[in-house]
Amino acid sequence: MATIEQKDLQQLEEYLAQHFPSVAHAGIEYATQTDDFLVLQAPLAKNHNDQDSAFGGSLYNLALMSCWVTLYLECIKCVKNPRLVTRDAQMRYRHPASSPILKASCRKPNPRQWDGFFAHYQKAGRTSITLTSQIRNDTDVVAYFDGVFVLLGDS
Repeated sequence: MATIEQKDLQQLEEYLAQHFPSVAHAGIEYATQTDDFLVLQAPLAKNHNDQDSAFGGSLYNLALMSCWVTLYLECIKCVKNPRLVTRDAQMRYRHPASSPILKASCRKPNPRQWDGFFAHYQKAGRTSITLTSQIRNDTDVVAYFDGVFVLLGDS
């Protein structure tokens, strides 16, 4: 099972607090990860709508950030201050999310995909990758997210 080093988690939390105020307002935080997935979570209490289910924009933010954090944590292994942007993204909502804790899990690329990503970065000075995540209500998938993320360089 993959674990995050404490220094990387601290760097991530500091970066998010400084550059992404919506993450703090939504209560989004790192939950866990395995070799295949990284999971972020947020409380429904800070992300609900008038129907007492999760607000669609909050689900989008949580899903996108699970992918962004996955990429960021991999990039800081090779690039001191990675400049990352989202080039394109799509969210598909299936069911209302009403769990007290909302969770988004990003599927991590395999080692070969990461190798190709960083090889292209070394050659071209920028590169992109498609990442996907899901939001679940206990066992049911309530939303799917797909995004194209770009590493623009070292800031």
